[in-house]
Amino acid sequence: MSELNPASTLAIAKLLRHHKELKQRQGLFQSRTVDFFRYKRFVRALESPEYKKKSSNQPDLYPPVTSSEDARTVFILLIKSQLVVPATKLHNHECKANGLKPNKDYPNLVLSNKATLSPNEYYVWNYNPKSFTDYVIVIAVIAILLALVCYPLWPRSMRRSSYYVSMGSLGLIVALLVIAVLRLILYVMSLLFVSKKTGGFWIFPNLFEDCGVLDSFKPLYGFGEVDSYSYQKKMKRIKRNLDKKNKIAQTPSTDKEDIEKEEKNNDDDTTKISKTPKLEEIPEKK
Repeated sequence: MSELNPASTLAIAKLLRHHKELKQRQGLFQSRTVDFFRYKRFVRALESPEYKKKSSNQPDLYPPVTSSEDARTVFILLIKSQLVVPATKLHNHECKANGLKPNKDYPNLVLSNKATLSPNEYYVWNYNPKSFTDYVIVIAVIAILLALVCYPLWPRSMRRSSYYVSMGSLGLIVALLVIAVLRLILYVMSLLFVSKKTGGFWIFPNLFEDCGVLDSFKPLYGFGEVDSYSYQKKMKRIKRNLDKKNKIAQTPSTDKEDIEKEEKNNDDDTTKISKTPKLEEIPEKK
């Protein structure tokens, strides 16, 4: 591969930032939510038809990738430009050792000292271009603020409508507070008449659960935590893990080893150091 154009880094990052081949996940890196991916996924993105089409039309901006060495050269250029940074995904017990709080929704990531460019090594995007939606949101916020500032200039009908809307919103807030207090009182009183195994009586057991607006009011009542959204989600996760273990147990020994190896690669929280040379050991091509 010939010497790369300095403008290629931003062009490649912009093209592959949200590419489907990366199969990106979200994690917590330095107290912020980021997208991360494996190195082998980035190589597949470079081999995708979208990149090949761009490379054939603009070879100076999108250098052709015909081998693993070409892919490594392109990726090293992105690392040196700090558009991507190497990271290590931590287990829950490793989070505590690093002074981080485990999160069930987003895995914790820490900066890695070296980039080995191994297939399963994790990398974090340090490039977040503004999208069209971001500009629309900014314009909408500015428009709303200007409209509120110009409230005295509104027609009488608009001011009357805004008054009704504000009173309706206030009524909804008061209704939610009343329901919250009422359900708590009924729950405490029900503990005197039900067993510990059954649990207390709840009105709208999913009212404060992390679910949709309509799902917060389903079901109308329930006992204990059995009808709560978080409990049902937990049981589904346990059932899914049991089904996975049963599937592995029922497969032949050779297939079982392959499945376990694949699971280990997918769930490995620390990047293994392969025989691929370190980033510091790769000479720059002139």
